[in-house]
Amino acid sequence: MLAITFFLCVGLNLLFMTALAAWRRPRHPDPGPLDSYPRVTVQLPIFNELYVVERLVNASCALDWPRDRLEIQVLDDSTDETRFLVARLVRRWTEQGFNISHIRRLDREGFKAGALEAGLAEAQGEFVAVFDADFVPPPGFLKGTIPYFRYERVGFVQARWGHLNQSYSLLTELQSVIIDAHFFVDQVARNRGGFFMNFNGTAGVWRREAIIDAGGWEHDTLAEDLDLSYRAQLRGWEAVYLPNLVVEAELPVTVSAYRAQQRRWAAGSLACAIKLLPKVMQAPISVGVKLQAALHLMGYGSHACLLVMFLLQPFLLTYSARYSHQTPVSPFWLIVATVPAIAPGIYLGYAQWRANGRLTARIPYIFGASVLGAGIMLTIVCALARTLFGKPFAFERTPKYGIANHSDVWDGKRYALGVDPLLALEMLLACFSFGSLAYAVALKSWSTFFYNGYFLLACSSSSPRASFSSMCPRRLLCSRPPHRAIATPDSA
Repeated sequence: MLAITFFLCVGLNLLFMTALAAWRRPRHPDPGPLDSYPRVTVQLPIFNELYVVERLVNASCALDWPRDRLEIQVLDDSTDETRFLVARLVRRWTEQGFNISHIRRLDREGFKAGALEAGLAEAQGEFVAVFDADFVPPPGFLKGTIPYFRYERVGFVQARWGHLNQSYSLLTELQSVIIDAHFFVDQVARNRGGFFMNFNGTAGVWRREAIIDAGGWEHDTLAEDLDLSYRAQLRGWEAVYLPNLVVEAELPVTVSAYRAQQRRWAAGSLACAIKLLPKVMQAPISVGVKLQAALHLMGYGSHACLLVMFLLQPFLLTYSARYSHQTPVSPFWLIVATVPAIAPGIYLGYAQWRANGRLTARIPYIFGASVLGAGIMLTIVCALARTLFGKPFAFERTPKYGIANHSDVWDGKRYALGVDPLLALEMLLACFSFGSLAYAVALKSWSTFFYNGYFLLACSSSSPRASFSSMCPRRLLCSRPPHRAIATPDSA
């Protein structure tokens, strides 16, 4: 009953957020172009990014901003050849007149948060932009974000994530659907609705004063970006989200990398909920803001509910076969069953319409994204359980391979992740789901046949090395021409 109630709340909230994103206007109108250029620090936190660091540094040095007002920090915790490549890049750009520094630490204490905090101590800028290694900032990024800091209480400005390699494989297409929903619905609705929203860890700019006032970067969770965002907003700082300013990024190209990323995000989100929800509930803010904050921070709990519903399949089938013909279904239960079923489709569909200008061609990917999300439910639930019982994860980076075109390959490159130990258990879940599907056929319960088939597809989507490119011909994977790598400044 608890799982059904939670699903109903999540479904209703998805519909509410989609409507809010569609009709609510921005709370911070465009302030117009700059009349002066403040000093800005660009921080590039990296760890063993041999295949993408040059692209990142080159794009950062191509930012359209006066050189005497721009500082670039490469916060390099690398232990492989990446550190030598960075040293060469920094030397090359320094010789061209850029204020760029190569900052290394004796250890990786605090991981990304620790690196950002160390860099902030040496930073010269009034504003601090952050880009992860797999991002490629466009030249006009700073001119698009900095003007919004004319609003005195704006603490950070977040841009939308784009996708360098969206059409590379079926996996990257499905990830793009999920990420687009976050950036076209969640972030728009939270920002325009006056709710707390999160800095996404990259492709954004902070007011340095806001970072310090909120207590600085902390590394007691795996989601330092979400943590700082909420602490700053609890201190009265405001956020601005710019859906029309896009920073392209590389999507993970293997299921193992995607699972690792989602595991880290889920664990970090719950850790932030444990740390921050009591403060949110005690803060002098509206009930609506508190409710949305709780749903936001506890969002990955839907995977736990999904797992419960999955395990109850045989019992639900038995109950339906024995009693459904005796007891008519009330309108209330029809609503309870229908809302969670249709809400994700509307949510994802609206985002795809906004992202692509069309919907029909994206419907298979919308369904596939839903299957992919359900397929990692055990991974997410285990991450939540470890966090809940105080068994923290080590920071697990997402491998990047410099994939931008169909001709790019990742096989044979470094940083590949090993087989997830949960894989065997997930295969057992797939067998369980197949049994449930066969049971539905035996009972001639055609109303639940597709429901069980959905779970079977989900549980079968966890191949340890799959990039999904082997599941269908390349021509069927591409709904648009592949993105091309962004042009970078000529080498010295």
